[in-house]
Amino acid sequence: MEKFKNILQIHGIRPNENRVMVLQHLTESNKAFSLCNLHQLFREKMDRTTVYRILILFTEKDILQKIPCTDGNLLFTLKTSDKEISKSPKFRCKCCQKVEVLPDLPVEYLNTLTGKNINPETIAIEGYCKDCHS
Repeated sequence: MEKFKNILQIHGIRPNENRVMVLQHLTESNKAFSLCNLHQLFREKMDRTTVYRILILFTEKDILQKIPCTDGNLLFTLKTSDKEISKSPKFRCKCCQKVEVLPDLPVEYLNTLTGKNINPETIAIEGYCKDCHS
């Protein structure tokens, strides 16, 4: 519990019970979650608005990263400390919600997209991981 309080304090966030619970869950699960998923998990302890505010705060303080989905939802996952990896595209398993970092897109390919401001961090490919596919 102290570990999670320290992480929040390092990022300039006052730790409280709800924030610590959400951070601990995201850290230990190593998966991406939508607002609805997290609200369902914590509905006995906090309302939807509280969960939403925590997710937004963690995103603003660079603890979480938003990943857009093909269904229009946003998923939230822990942001890696490696700046290069955090800007890489991601793969999300539609079954278990595990998120993996993909290799960077080739510079040659990105150069063909002249005139377009593309943020590789928001690119998310969805499918099924090897554990869920078998």
